Amino acid sequence: MDLHHIDPDLTQEDLDSAHLKDIEVQDKYGLEHKKYYVNFEAKTVFCLISAPDKQALNDAHAEVHGVGPCNVIEVTSLTPTYDFHAMIGEEGGKNEFDVALTSTGDIDTGFRTLLQVSLVATQPSHQLMEQDLFRLIRKHDGRIVQMPEDRIVASFLHVHEGLLCLRSLERYLFAQAAEPEYHLALVTGRPVDETGQVLFEKANEQLQAICQLGVRGLGYIDEVSHALFVKGMDKPPVFETGRYRVLTGPELEFFVRLRELLNTNLVNPGFKASQVGEALGLSRSQLYRKFKEMTGYSPGAYLQEIRLRRALQKLKDPGRQIAQIAYGLGFNSPNYFTRLFKRRYGILPTDFTHRLDSKAT
Repeated sequence: MDLHHIDPDLTQEDLDSAHLKDIEVQDKYGLEHKKYYVNFEAKTVFCLISAPDKQALNDAHAEVHGVGPCNVIEVTSLTPTYDFHAMIGEEGGKNEFDVALTSTGDIDTGFRTLLQVSLVATQPSHQLMEQDLFRLIRKHDGRIVQMPEDRIVASFLHVHEGLLCLRSLERYLFAQAAEPEYHLALVTGRPVDETGQVLFEKANEQLQAICQLGVRGLGYIDEVSHALFVKGMDKPPVFETGRYRVLTGPELEFFVRLRELLNTNLVNPGFKASQVGEALGLSRSQLYRKFKEMTGYSPGAYLQEIRLRRALQKLKDPGRQIAQIAYGLGFNSPNYFTRLFKRRYGILPTDFTHRLDSKAT
């Protein structure tokens, strides 16, 4: 699948004509043009093509248009995490000019709204909630994308279905008697970015950053999705005050940059909040205000919180060793880590792993 940026004055007829020229040379390069997705508002075209390799596709485009696509990714040899049918779907087919259509016959833009819910399952009852979450997602026409344990990602053709689904999931989780710790995020993205190698790479990175670093129990929505949701609505549906947050572009980028920084440095026990400020170009006072605003924590307390979140995930890995996890995440000693873990999650790391092992058997 490739990405093209189109001129604002191009019409659908212009694109149909250009596509016919692509068809004329496809046999020469061993290509088969399947369909293409058009978004005139975003000025993008995404072509789905069967090709022997990326070079053949680039050469064909260069012969016809004088220039190759902005980026090309493979969508047939992907892991289940990025399954094309789950992320995009093909129910709508295409018209006589190979323009991709939705199931209602509208032009398919290729853009999708992605939702992620991450559960921190510390009690056996939390595991039973997964099927209820699946049911709510399907009720809102969401496609379940296969993801690792404790993380569910769904794809939506329409942003309003994605947002209403996020609200349903949040209300369901909030109402549970044994309320689990959860993270919710929703972003709208395109299948191919200027850089990257997999479907919806940028959107998925944003989801991961929000769910790994955001405030637990809060539903995050990117401003693009929110704007599309309220566009043309006289009376948008009600979302509970204080349980959702709309992220601006810079705020979303802050989470992405912070995740990259922490992924690199958390293993270092000497890594301090001041180094975060230096890397992000923030003074000490700016860093404190930014962290309190975005996470509710002071910078130092936040680093400890993220280390404990990572530890919880690593304790689920087969063959894990508590001491190794503690040192690997920058804790000074296993005993210190154990005290902090018990204070944070209400259970000792050893008891948590025993519970997991007993469930597995």
